[in-house]
Amino acid sequence: MKSMRRMKRRLKKSVRVTFAVMSALFILVSTIWVMDIGEAKSNEGQENLEKVMAKETGEQQPVKKQTDEVKEKSSEESGDLPDQEGQEDEPVDSVTVDAPLPQEESTVDQPGVDASSEDKQAQEEQTVQDEQQSVYLTFDDGPNENTEGILNVLERYDAKATFFMLEPNMRRFKDSVKDMAAEGHAVGMHGVTHDAAAFYQSSQSVVGEMKKGQETLESITGIHSNLIRVPYGSVPNMKPSYRKAVDQAGFHMWDWNIDSEDWRLLSQEYVPNVMEQINAFPYKHSPKIILLHEKDVTLEYLEELLIDLTEKGYRMKALTDQMDPVTF
Repeated sequence: MKSMRRMKRRLKKSVRVTFAVMSALFILVSTIWVMDIGEAKSNEGQENLEKVMAKETGEQQPVKKQTDEVKEKSSEESGDLPDQEGQEDEPVDSVTVDAPLPQEESTVDQPGVDASSEDKQAQEEQTVQDEQQSVYLTFDDGPNENTEGILNVLERYDAKATFFMLEPNMRRFKDSVKDMAAEGHAVGMHGVTHDAAAFYQSSQSVVGEMKKGQETLESITGIHSNLIRVPYGSVPNMKPSYRKAVDQAGFHMWDWNIDSEDWRLLSQEYVPNVMEQINAFPYKHSPKIILLHEKDVTLEYLEELLIDLTEKGYRMKALTDQMDPVTF
């Protein structure tokens, strides 16, 4: 039993000795390996340094050679004698070897300028052409029982219009007013009384009626419109002081330059009457403003008018506050 214990102790001792020897050998090998790596890196760094120095030396030689060539060429062009012995050479740093030669200013017009000018001119011509193929339908005195029918016809032909409305009628046909605005038509004021004596009594009466209509229209649609048309047109009742008052109030007053005469022609005769005036329209740079009314006869033949306009290539648009008003 005791001999067994001794053998175990000896075995443990042998293991410890063996482990110690192996540890020492491992440390020795590791040290040698680290030293070898350090020496290799040192040699590699030295080689890299020599390469860099060789590269810099190689690059400096062409510079000096190029500098000498520049100096010789300069001397030949200026007629100077070669440098005499003992004369100091100009430092290399003072010679700009790679400096670009000065270029003369180009006298050729830049193509972008002409292109931009041509584009602008083309856009202006296109605008004029579009305007010539546009008409502006304007309806007075509504809304009334015919308004919804008029809106239905306009919708079928994707036509937009402008409605100059009387304030009492706006309050009576609120839904029609809302439909006008919702469908993209322009809405404006035509006064309150439609009575010449009352409306044109003074500049205050003119502005007052328009402001009342403006407030009613805004309360119904939420639209603050400045478009107005005075009853019976601006001539002869709109005096200079009246016009000034309207302008100062911020209103844009519109007359017309094509009269359908649907207020007089109680049949489809107003349709060819409009088309004849369009064909003979004398104002090249003016929009075509057509006067209509929300009458029974107007509604009855409105589709015929829109068909004729469409076949002629016209687009029916609504007036805007950005346009220059047409007045008498």
